[in-house]
Amino acid sequence: MGFDRAQLKRGVKQAMKRTTPRPMLVTLAFTALVSVVTGLISAILGGALTGGANSLSDMMLFYIQMGYEFEYAMERAMLEFLSQGPGAIFGAVVGGGALSILTALWQSTMNVGYEGYCLSMVRHENPPLGQIFCALPRFAGVLLTRFLTGLFMCLWGLLVAAAWFVAAMGLVVLAVAVDSELLIGLVMLVSIFALWAAAIWVTARYALVDYVLLDRNLSGLDAIRESKRLMKGNIGRCFVLQLSFIGWYLLMIAIVYAAAIVFVVLLAAQMYAGDVNPIAVGAMILVLLGFIPVYILSLWLKPYTTGSMAAFYDWVRAGAGGTQAGSGFGGGDGWGGPGNYTWTPGGSSGPGTGVGSNPGGGAQNGGGLPPRPPKTPRDDPWN
Repeated sequence: MGFDRAQLKRGVKQAMKRTTPRPMLVTLAFTALVSVVTGLISAILGGALTGGANSLSDMMLFYIQMGYEFEYAMERAMLEFLSQGPGAIFGAVVGGGALSILTALWQSTMNVGYEGYCLSMVRHENPPLGQIFCALPRFAGVLLTRFLTGLFMCLWGLLVAAAWFVAAMGLVVLAVAVDSELLIGLVMLVSIFALWAAAIWVTARYALVDYVLLDRNLSGLDAIRESKRLMKGNIGRCFVLQLSFIGWYLLMIAIVYAAAIVFVVLLAAQMYAGDVNPIAVGAMILVLLGFIPVYILSLWLKPYTTGSMAAFYDWVRAGAGGTQAGSGFGGGDGWGGPGNYTWTPGGSSGPGTGVGSNPGGGAQNGGGLPPRPPKTPRDDPWN
C-alpha cells in the first residue's frame, strides 16, 4: 500500500470543496468562539483567582494615562501592588497559574474537537458546525491524555537534551584537542542536527494521539500506546507531510513583513513631511488591509493542514489493519478510511478517479491514437 503525499493532499482539498458549511467558515466560527470564551474566562475569573493581579495592569495603565513614562508607571504600579502584602503576591502567582490552566484546558479540548471535525471532513461525512464540540463529552479523557502526553514529551525532552549535552561536550573537547576550527564548527553543526532530529522523533510518536482518542475511544496510556504503534515506520512520512506546508507559512510571513515595511516607510514619510497627506493616509490604510488576505489564507490553511493529518491517520490506520472508522466517525456516506492513496488514472472522459484507464483509446482519442497519459496529482507549487 503505497503512500502518495500529493494525492492525499489533493483528496483533502477536494473534501474541503464538498463540505458544507464551508470549512473556512467553520474555522472562523471556531477561532472566534475560542477567543471569546478565553476572554470571558479571564474577565470573569481573573480578578477572583489572581487576587488583584488584574489591578496591577489597571494601575499601570492609569499612570500611563496620567502622563508618566512607561518605566516610571510600571515602578509606581509595582510599589502600590506590593504594598498590599504577601497575600496579594501569593494570590497573583497561584491564581495566575490556575487561570492559565483553565484557559489551556478549554483551548486544548476545543482543538481536539476541531481535529475531530477535520477527521469527519476527510471521510466525506459532511460534518456540521457542532462537530467542533465533539471532544467536550470526552473532557476527562482529553484532559488525562493531554496531561500524560505533555508529561512524557517533557521527560523525553529532558533525556534527549541531557544526552545531547554530554555527547556534544565530549565532541567539542575532542575537536579542541585536535585544534581545528573547521572540525569544531562541523561538530557543533552535526550535534544541533542530531538534537533537532531527536526532537522530531519524540514529538512525532504522539502525533496521532488525538485522532486515536476520538476515533477509537481510547484515552490515557492506551491512546498513547496506539499512537506510538501506528507511527512505527511512519515518522519520516509524517515529518515530510508537515514540512510540505512550509511554503504557505513562508508566503504568509512574507506578506506580513512586506506590509509592515511599507507601513513603516509611509509612516516615516508622513512624520517627516509634518502635515497630513490624505494620499499617504489612504496608502497606510490599504497596507493595513493587506493583513486581511493573510488572515483569510490562515482560515483556509488550518483545515487543510489539520485535514491532511487526519487523512494521514486514516492511511496509517488502514495499513495497520484497521479499515473501519471508530465510534462516532463511521457515518456519512460510508467512507470508512482509504485503503490506498496511490494515484490511479481514470478513464479518458475525465480526470483520474481510480477506476483504470481506457486501454483502447478509439474514437475518444482521435480515432485510434494512443491515449494521453494521465496527469499526475501535484503537491503544493513549492514542493
